[in-house]
Amino acid sequence: VHQLERDATIDGVRRPRGTWVIPMDQEFAELVRQLLEPQAYPDLRELPGGPPEQPYDAAGWTLPYQMDATVIEVRSPLDDDVRAAMKLLRASPSAALANAPDAPFAGDAGASAINPPAGRLTGTGNEILLDPAQTNSYRVLAKAIADGSAVRFDGRRFAIPASTARAEQMIVELGVRAERRARPANGGGTTVRTRIALYSPWTASIDEGWTEWLLDTFGFPYAVIRNSDIRAGDLNARFDAILIASERGPTILQGFAPGSVPPRYEGGIGDEGVRALDAFVRAGGTLVALNQGATFAINSLHLPVKNDLDGLARKDFFASGSILEVTTDPSHPVMAGMPDRAKVFVDGSPAFSTLPGFEGATLAKYDSTGSPLLSGYLLGEKYLQGKAAALDVKHGNGHVILIGFRPQWRGQPFGTFRIVFNSLLLAASSPRS
Repeated sequence: VHQLERDATIDGVRRPRGTWVIPMDQEFAELVRQLLEPQAYPDLRELPGGPPEQPYDAAGWTLPYQMDATVIEVRSPLDDDVRAAMKLLRASPSAALANAPDAPFAGDAGASAINPPAGRLTGTGNEILLDPAQTNSYRVLAKAIADGSAVRFDGRRFAIPASTARAEQMIVELGVRAERRARPANGGGTTVRTRIALYSPWTASIDEGWTEWLLDTFGFPYAVIRNSDIRAGDLNARFDAILIASERGPTILQGFAPGSVPPRYEGGIGDEGVRALDAFVRAGGTLVALNQGATFAINSLHLPVKNDLDGLARKDFFASGSILEVTTDPSHPVMAGMPDRAKVFVDGSPAFSTLPGFEGATLAKYDSTGSPLLSGYLLGEKYLQGKAAALDVKHGNGHVILIGFRPQWRGQPFGTFRIVFNSLLLAASSPRS
């Protein structure tokens, strides 16, 4: 990886100093292409007119799409002027990085030299405003929450106390642009609710594990709850929001069969747990359900929502492990910081339509025409057209946030991490509530 030390014209466009450049006339350049370019999975069928041959794993994984990063393919050779402006990135990694959580990557000479521009904190006042469009803002936000500070959301940005320990240092180190201001006399927004729980079944959920990784990596405090914790009820006394990762309904409800494991690990949340979750939401709590967990929430809480993909044959619809485009509503707190058109990773994902009695808001939806496919494989695009990809469902005094995609899949889609955080922190501050 190289970096421009001065402005340079590449492919007829003036590129600024600091731009990273990856020449493709180098060994292993094909690996770069595999990571950065869209994938077009072939339409292979098990038999003529039959279901598709399933990909072994993901059909599309394009990292710039997942990470909401701008990558521009250069169609002409780099000329001498451009190459003279390029500097190969190399640095001597600190010995302390040998024991870093992301070692050995952090200890690589090339990786150690690839750093974002330093962040900046401007203005004066007793609170700091953080922009949700910057993913690293949530690391600073999590630090304030972990410190026990009162955090607010003013409709566009998060506000944390300027006294938050290490806030300014983190802003600079993480490349965040933030500003100080004097706290408005009226408080200036809604207080963020921060008592978070993550449901963890005994049946070893991979998606739940990645959700733990996400919350741990960004530093959010949360509690892991098991089947018995949910069945015990009185959830509102302990939590503001409960998150269920992508898990099939029967697994959540039934868990391990009796006799197949020691007694303490048998069963799921059962009907008793469903009643406890229903009471939790109706009393003002927020239930966040991801991907297949959303289907569980619809069926168990009898929400006025339909999964329009339920029951479709694989020969008619298939979209496993691919990246699709949706339109979002950035004015809704759950979508704060998201672009109007967003790229989402789908894998065994639902698509929603609302039924009579629905109250709430559509957070993201597929266009009513054309194909939403960006990378991977999609069969049956008509079944997605005009359908919702995410919903905020009013249920009693609370909310159920249904996310019909994988916003934290394997820790890769940095561009949709904020949806998880916003769902947990901001659903109760919806102007539609």
